[in-house]
Parts: sequence; structure tokens; C-alpha cells
Amino acid sequence: MLNTISLSGHLLARAKRQSAHGMPRSAARTLGTLNSFRNQDPITVGESSAMLALLNLQNRHFRAARRYAKAALATSPSCPQYQYLCGRAWEKGAGADLQSAANWYLSCLEGQPNHLEARCALGLLRVTTGLVNEGIAILSEAWRCNPDSYEVFLALFRAYRRSGQSHLARTLLTEARFRLKNHQRFRALLCHIKYKTAARRQNQSGKGNSVVLPFLRVADPVAPPIGERLPSTTIRIDGPGTVQEPHAFRIRRHQRGRNA
Repeated sequence: MLNTISLSGHLLARAKRQSAHGMPRSAARTLGTLNSFRNQDPITVGESSAMLALLNLQNRHFRAARRYAKAALATSPSCPQYQYLCGRAWEKGAGADLQSAANWYLSCLEGQPNHLEARCALGLLRVTTGLVNEGIAILSEAWRCNPDSYEVFLALFRAYRRSGQSHLARTLLTEARFRLKNHQRFRALLCHIKYKTAARRQNQSGKGNSVVLPFLRVADPVAPPIGERLPSTTIRIDGPGTVQEPHAFRIRRHQRGRNA
């Protein structure tokens, strides 16, 4: 016996696949078609609205994200993930309310204390609003409980940098080199930090030899008088006499017939 699936369930699964394969616009169109249906299951409406809120957050459309997050929360007011989406939607953008975002994060953590994304977002928000000790305490506890999480490390590293505690940020970076040595995003962050450090040292020292890069230039760029034909020009590669006349570009004329 074959398993049957509803049209709304098929569209929701299709939107999830499109979003997982890096096709956010196609996923948004599929979810828009799904939301146009009437008399849907509240669970399906909540999932589709939550996905639309997340897609709008990724595109930095915060007003639309608030609208969809509110619609998802209306189907399940006690869902921690929907509360977290509301917090993210109210944290940034025009008309942002940091206090409301913090309240949503706290509500999410009350329902699910192990929600790492909400804990990291709350810690960074506390540091941004001036409650540095509280924010760093929240993130330090999350890092102690989840030492292999790159997201928690990045949130704590940013909190140290924002609060001006560069020495603690360097200590955390040294510690993470052993715990996250096989993480691809962490290795990319290390390369970025090394590049920024080297560039800053070079700018401070004021020393640096200028590098002359090769370029193409026309050997005879003088335009001919009006009415005369432009002679064939020679392209030289950063140096006189390197390319002679036999290497000049030639224009190939197409024949308009076999015996032309």
C-alpha cells in the first residue's frame, strides 16, 4: 500500500529541500503558494510561517520576518523556536526593540533551557546594551557546557571584542585552537585574523616595497588623422621591445562566398 501525502505537506517538504540546497527564492515562492491555501492545518501554517520568517531574516527583511514570526507564534504560543524567531526579528532593522527581543529570548530559554542559539543571542544582546558582566557570564556558561560548539565560541569571542577585553579574546582563541582545530569555519576565521593582524602591522610600521604588476599597453596609441586608416598596433607586456611586429593582432575578414 502506497503512503499518501497531502498537497500542503508536499509543498512544505519541497520548500524544505529547496532551502537546504541553497534555493531561498524558490523556497519562498513555494511557501507563498502554500500560505495562499485556505483551511490549513495549524501545524502546517506554523511551520511555513516560521520558514518564511527565517528566510526573511537571512535577507535582512526584518519587518516581513516579524509578521511571519507573529503568524507562526499564533499557531503555537509556547513554542521556543517561534519565540526565538520573534526575538531575532525584533533585535535589528527599522523599528527594532531590544528589550522586546531580550524578553523573547528569555521566554524561549524558559521553555527550552538548552537552546544554544537563544542563549548566544541573549548574551550578545546583553553586552550590546551595556550589561557586559551578565552577557559574558551567560556566554561563558554556554561555552563551558558546549566546548565543541563553534557558534558558542564565536558569540563569546565577539562579546570579548565588543567589550574591549582583547586579552580574554586571545586567550579564548588559543583555547579553541585545540577544541575546534578540525572545524572549517574556525580555520577560515583564523586565516582572516592572521591577515588582519599582518595588514595592521604593515600599516603601523610604514614599511613596504611597492610591487609593480605587469599590464598591457599599446605601443603606438597615437590616433591617425581623419580619413586615414588606423595602422596595426603592437601590444607589449610591460616592457619596450618585448613583442615585435610579427606578433601584432590581425583582423580576419570573412569571405562572402566560395569564390570571393
